[in-house]
Amino acid sequence: MPKQPISRDKRIAIVGAGPAGLSTALFLSKNGYHNVTVFEKLGRIGGLCDSITVDGMSFDLGANYVTWAYKETLKIAKEFGATTYQEKPYTSILVSPDGKVTYRDVVKAILHNPFTNKDISIWALIVAAIRYTRLRWKLGPVINPPDALERIDEHPELCVPFKQWLETNRVDDLGTLFEIPITVMGYGQLADIAAPYALRYLPLKTFLPMLLVRIPILGLLFPWPRRFTLGFQRLWERVSWQTNVRLNVSITDIDRHAPDDQIKIKFQVPGQELNELKIVDREMDFDYLILACPLMKDVFARLGLKPNENENRILDTIQISEYCMTTFWIANMAMPAPIGVILPLVKPGLPWAVARQFQDQGNQFTQFYTQSDGAQTDESVIANVRDLIKRMGGKINETQPRRHTFDRFTYFQHVTPEHFANGFYRKLAEGQGQDKTFYVGGLTDFELVEPIVVHSKYLVEHYFAGL
Repeated sequence: MPKQPISRDKRIAIVGAGPAGLSTALFLSKNGYHNVTVFEKLGRIGGLCDSITVDGMSFDLGANYVTWAYKETLKIAKEFGATTYQEKPYTSILVSPDGKVTYRDVVKAILHNPFTNKDISIWALIVAAIRYTRLRWKLGPVINPPDALERIDEHPELCVPFKQWLETNRVDDLGTLFEIPITVMGYGQLADIAAPYALRYLPLKTFLPMLLVRIPILGLLFPWPRRFTLGFQRLWERVSWQTNVRLNVSITDIDRHAPDDQIKIKFQVPGQELNELKIVDREMDFDYLILACPLMKDVFARLGLKPNENENRILDTIQISEYCMTTFWIANMAMPAPIGVILPLVKPGLPWAVARQFQDQGNQFTQFYTQSDGAQTDESVIANVRDLIKRMGGKINETQPRRHTFDRFTYFQHVTPEHFANGFYRKLAEGQGQDKTFYVGGLTDFELVEPIVVHSKYLVEHYFAGL
């Protein structure tokens, strides 16, 4: 049931200016809450949406794709004038044991069951796809609602690793197909990721275009996935123009039990006095706090925020993945498609995907996606990328003007299937509003922009507006 509405004149602080924080601020504004301040530690908007421009072309180093399922995100994009374009189909990269690199159609690559290590027929793939479509449609009422995870422990058959769910339901022939959006994109091995995460990630509006886009006629009817023309980050920059966002903020203390029932936030920001920059101490009082940042122990410590009893239980169970993005300007490397996925997957620490957007326009700025298991140093990840570039026949342009980047993201806050079964998300929901604190972001649903935005809207309407 909805909560009693919160007065619209209350002062609300949001920590984090990524999709979670900014969409929450936007939905608060739409529901009449205008006394909202967003604090961001970085000097830019976007969080894990990180876009750069090279030679007049925009590239996403973090979140990148928009699918048919992105209903709320596309509504925001339309409102703020952010346009999209259709991404061209993938290719598959095969790295043989001797290191030789060859390209092949991705359909041939997914005709392989990674669990049995046997090739399958196209008909087996079609049968599995039809079966998954039927299963996912039937699970809609259980999986699709924005508060679905709060009650998922009522369905123990779902609180298992995704691999187990696939095998139980005889759709494991889709294993390699599902490795592309899940494992390659940093959400873990299919044998580890909890089935509810994968099922929320792969609704029919995401799953069906993955298959139909390669069929000549049907592909025209499903022009997905898409990318934002100016990058995903720039959408959130546009949203921030109508939001009270403070950048470069270093929060030093959050006291949720200040006198007069206030939440006192102490922070430092750069200040300017004539031509000199200095660090200035500030403090502000609020009535409610929304955490749109990673719910991690070290983050709470940096914020000077003492966890309550329920938060301690949450923080002790959360796991993360480390995902690396490496980019170089590379010459003499021909690719048959702008995206290449390395299948079968190689071990963590080696690149899993290569992207070169706009290559038909002469672009040579190339991105390499690597999942780290935490053991690899930045230098070793970059060295493995350089080795793959050499094997692919490329040569890095090392001249000074060319932009090269490396990012290691704290990615995919998640819990194990066992924690799903033990009611983790029910307990997380019960903690919403305790100490006048709320949570949005990747952990509360799934570290993907659309579920994050949908959950932010749900939280505002359910807990604040009382709708």
